[in-house]
Formats: sequence, structure tokens, C-alpha cells
Amino acid sequence: MTAYLQGATQSATVPVELQTLSPGFGRVAGLPDQPLVLVSEQNDVRLYLVFAQAEVSELVFYFGLAPLAAVLLTVYMLLFLSYRLSQQAISPMLNLARALEQFDFRSTDRLTIPVQPDDVDNETRLMVEALREFSQRLDQFIERERTFTRNAGHELRTPIAVIKGSLELLSQSESLSERDNSAVARLRRVVGEMETVLEALLMLAREENVRSDTPVSVNQVIAEEIELLSELAEQQGNKVIVKEDTEATCYARASVLTIIMGNLLRNAINFTNNGTVTVHITTDRVTVSDTGIGMSLEDAENAFTAFYRGSAAASTAPGQGLGLALVRRLTQQLEWRVAIDSELNKGATFTVWMR
Repeated sequence: MTAYLQGATQSATVPVELQTLSPGFGRVAGLPDQPLVLVSEQNDVRLYLVFAQAEVSELVFYFGLAPLAAVLLTVYMLLFLSYRLSQQAISPMLNLARALEQFDFRSTDRLTIPVQPDDVDNETRLMVEALREFSQRLDQFIERERTFTRNAGHELRTPIAVIKGSLELLSQSESLSERDNSAVARLRRVVGEMETVLEALLMLAREENVRSDTPVSVNQVIAEEIELLSELAEQQGNKVIVKEDTEATCYARASVLTIIMGNLLRNAINFTNNGTVTVHITTDRVTVSDTGIGMSLEDAENAFTAFYRGSAAASTAPGQGLGLALVRRLTQQLEWRVAIDSELNKGATFTVWMR
């Protein structure tokens, strides 16, 4: 800012362009860059204040905007560099997490690790190598399971086939009494069910599809299971009642449906003495109710856990606690739902929703 003072006796130092200005504030068109001027007059003395706007703008740019821009640019460069470095560190972990999240552990494909140990830091390298070792051990375990399943299936099928053949020959004998023929027929049905259960268990072990492309009669499967368990029901003094609202069908394999309904019916009969077992068949569900020993709240919550047996169940009927666990697994694979409603000493009700 430049100041000029014009008195009664001096005015030569004041630029000509300023001398003609009236008191007040404004721009001077005759001077370079048209500076702002404040003119003040008192006692015949004038004061001219000239604001050098261009110089101030240069000072603001060089000492204000330019340093600020340099600081911001430096900060942005450091942030970008940090982002790139963090991305290089995190990307392998993200790739690993994405690969594990998308991998279907039920499939037969191998787990592929999308990161090379040489491309990452020490911590990530240890994780990658551990996952590669886990993948190899998992492949070996799956191969051992397949080998065992294949060998066990072969070894179990052979004696079942021998028993079936022997019973077939025995049933053709004319020297058997009516009671013997009835026993042979029951044995043939039991062996047939054993073969069906074996095939279903092997199918589960191989993670095969448990669904059927054609509809299966739920009523027929339940009727066959009730006939097979009729002798057990008589021994327990139980009466089995079937309520059929409709001819229900589902798209589960017959062997799988046999295991589900057979286990529910066998449990109801085993844990009921001199009572009633009621099977109610509707369009989308099957309900198996009994008037047996029932379950406590804790037993009902753990009923579908493998090898779990409540104190009342363990003292009432033999078993390993696998039947209901198998029912839960099969219904889950079919995307069905099974539930239990029970009260101790008042019976139990199992419901299977087939949709």
C-alpha cells in the first residue's frame, strides 16, 4: 500500500491521476492494474491510500496458495503410496478369503489357493503354506473316505445278497409250516429294508443326490413300514392308526423316504407301551404322534444330535441315538423341515414338512 499526502503547499509527489479524485473510495482507471484508492480530506489536507492489488495477489499466491497446494499434493501422494502399499499387503488376504468363501466343500473339486508364497510377506506366506498343507490333507482324507465307503459297500452287499438268495430258496420249500413261511417272509422284508438302508447310507457318504425326478407315494412307503413294524407294535402292545387326508407324494428317493419314516415310526413304537401311535398324512406334511414316555425339554432340544440319548430313552429301549440324527440330515439335504413337540410322560409328536 502506498500513501500520498497533499497539503496546501505540496502536490508534486501526488500522481496526476490521483489529484483529480474526489474524497471517497474507488478505482483509478489511469493507473496500471486499476488500483483501489481511498481519498480522505481534512483541514485542506488530502490523504491518498493506494492499494497495490496485483502485488498483494502475487504475495497471496507465492506465500499462501502455492505452499498450500504443495502440502496438499504431498499429502495426497503419501496417501496414494500408503494405499498402494496396503493394497499389496491386503490383496492376498482378500483373495484367500474370497477363495475360501466361494469354495464348495461338498464338491469333489480341489481347493485352489490363488496366492503364491513368493509374492507375499512372511505372515501371509505362513498362512498360504498352511492352507496348501490343509488342502492336501483334505484331499487325502476325502480319498480315504471314498475308498472306505467303496470297500464297505462291497463287503456289506455280499452277505446281504447271500442272505436274500438263501431266504428265496427257503421260501420255495414245501416242508415249511405256515408259521415258518410267515417268519421267512418277515426276514425277506427285513433284509430288503437293510439293503435299502445300506444304499441310502452309501448314497449319503458319497454325497449323491437324495431327490427323485419322479413323484414317490408317501402313503405307500408309510404303509410298507407299518407292515414291517407290525410285529414290534404287537410286542409293545401298541395300536398304529393311520389318518390319510390325501394321497401325498414327494420328490425324495424311495430309499431316503423309507429311512425318514421308518425311524420316526420305530422310535414312536419303541418308546410306547400299550398305547397308540398315530400317523397323519396331509398334502405337505406327515405327523407321527405317540402316547409314550415323551421327552423333557433338554432331551427334545438334543434329540437330533448324533449319539445323544436321554435318561428315559436309554432305560426304555436299546439303540445308539443315530436314527433321529439321520432323519435331520436327510431332511436338510431335501430342504425339508422336521420338528418335535414333546412333554415328559405324555408322548411326543414329530412333524416332517415335505415342501
